[in-house]
Amino acid sequence: METLIIGRHNMDLIQRYKINKDKVTYRIIDAEAVILNLDNGYYYSLNEVGTKIWQMIEKRKQLIEILSFLSEQYQVDKKRLRGDLIGLVKDLKKEKLIE
Repeated sequence: METLIIGRHNMDLIQRYKINKDKVTYRIIDAEAVILNLDNGYYYSLNEVGTKIWQMIEKRKQLIEILSFLSEQYQVDKKRLRGDLIGLVKDLKKEKLIE
Protein backbone atom coordinates (compact mmCIF):
# COMPACT_ATOMS: atom_id res chain seq x y z
CA MET A 1 0.00 0.00 0.00
CA GLU A 2 1.37 3.39 -0.96
CA THR A 3 0.87 6.22 1.49
CA LEU A 4 1.46 9.82 0.59
CA ILE A 5 2.53 12.11 3.41
CA ILE A 6 1.92 15.81 2.92
CA GLY A 7 2.73 18.02 5.85
CA ARG A 8 1.37 16.30 8.92
CA HIS A 9 -1.36 14.46 7.04
CA ASN A 10 -1.30 10.94 5.60
CA MET A 11 -3.46 9.97 2.69
CA ASP A 12 -3.57 6.38 1.48
CA LEU A 13 -3.62 6.20 -2.27
CA ILE A 14 -5.88 3.14 -2.11
CA GLN A 15 -8.56 5.32 -0.51
CA ARG A 16 -11.86 5.78 -2.36
CA TYR A 17 -14.10 8.78 -1.90
CA LYS A 18 -17.64 9.48 -2.98
CA ILE A 19 -19.54 12.58 -3.89
CA ASN A 20 -21.67 13.79 -0.98
CA LYS A 21 -24.88 13.55 -3.03
CA ASP A 22 -27.10 14.58 -0.10
CA LYS A 23 -25.37 17.96 0.06
CA VAL A 24 -24.11 18.50 -3.48
CA THR A 25 -25.46 18.93 -6.96
CA TYR A 26 -23.35 19.54 -10.03
CA ARG A 27 -23.30 19.85 -13.80
CA ILE A 28 -20.50 19.53 -16.30
CA ILE A 29 -20.48 22.37 -18.81
CA ASP A 30 -17.82 22.58 -21.53
CA ALA A 31 -15.56 20.07 -19.73
CA GLU A 32 -15.74 22.01 -16.45
CA ALA A 33 -17.66 20.94 -13.36
CA VAL A 34 -19.87 23.50 -11.65
CA ILE A 35 -20.66 22.28 -8.14
CA LEU A 36 -23.24 23.65 -5.70
CA ASN A 37 -22.99 22.93 -1.99
CA LEU A 38 -26.67 22.74 -0.98
CA ASP A 39 -25.89 23.40 2.70
CA ASN A 40 -24.18 26.76 2.30
CA GLY A 41 -25.17 27.80 -1.24
CA TYR A 42 -21.56 28.14 -2.40
CA TYR A 43 -20.65 27.37 -6.00
CA TYR A 44 -17.35 25.80 -6.98
CA SER A 45 -15.85 25.24 -10.40
CA LEU A 46 -13.24 22.76 -11.50
CA ASN A 47 -11.07 23.05 -14.57
CA GLU A 48 -10.84 20.23 -17.10
CA VAL A 49 -8.35 18.18 -15.06
CA GLY A 50 -10.26 18.76 -11.82
CA THR A 51 -13.43 17.67 -13.60
CA LYS A 52 -11.79 14.41 -14.71
CA ILE A 53 -10.77 13.80 -11.10
CA TRP A 54 -14.34 14.58 -9.95
CA GLN A 55 -15.75 12.11 -12.48
CA MET A 56 -13.36 9.40 -11.33
CA ILE A 57 -14.31 10.05 -7.70
CA GLU A 58 -17.93 9.66 -8.77
CA LYS A 59 -16.99 6.24 -10.22
CA ARG A 60 -15.42 5.34 -6.84
CA LYS A 61 -11.90 5.02 -8.25
CA GLN A 62 -9.00 4.70 -5.83
CA LEU A 63 -6.66 7.66 -5.66
CA ILE A 64 -3.89 5.48 -7.09
CA GLU A 65 -6.11 4.75 -10.12
CA ILE A 66 -6.77 8.45 -10.58
CA LEU A 67 -3.07 9.20 -10.28
CA SER A 68 -2.24 6.52 -12.84
CA PHE A 69 -4.81 7.92 -15.27
CA LEU A 70 -3.49 11.45 -14.87
CA SER A 71 0.12 10.37 -15.38
CA GLU A 72 -0.89 8.61 -18.62
CA GLN A 73 -2.79 11.65 -19.88
CA TYR A 74 -0.43 14.45 -18.89
CA GLN A 75 3.31 14.82 -19.20
CA VAL A 76 3.78 16.18 -15.69
CA ASP A 77 6.11 15.02 -12.92
CA LYS A 78 4.38 12.28 -10.93
CA LYS A 79 5.30 13.92 -7.62
CA ARG A 80 3.60 17.14 -8.73
CA LEU A 81 0.54 15.20 -9.94
CA ARG A 82 0.28 13.49 -6.56
CA GLY A 83 0.53 16.77 -4.71
CA ASP A 84 -2.09 18.41 -6.92
CA LEU A 85 -4.43 15.41 -6.62
CA ILE A 86 -4.11 15.23 -2.84
CA GLY A 87 -4.53 18.99 -2.57
CA LEU A 88 -7.77 18.90 -4.55
CA VAL A 89 -9.11 15.93 -2.58
CA LYS A 90 -8.35 17.70 0.70
CA ASP A 91 -10.12 20.83 -0.53
CA LEU A 92 -13.16 18.83 -1.65
CA LYS A 93 -13.28 17.07 1.72
CA LYS A 94 -12.87 20.33 3.63
CA GLU A 95 -15.83 21.81 1.76
CA LYS A 96 -17.80 18.59 2.42
CA LEU A 97 -18.29 17.97 -1.30
CA ILE A 98 -16.90 14.45 -0.99
CA GLU A 99 -16.67 11.96 1.84
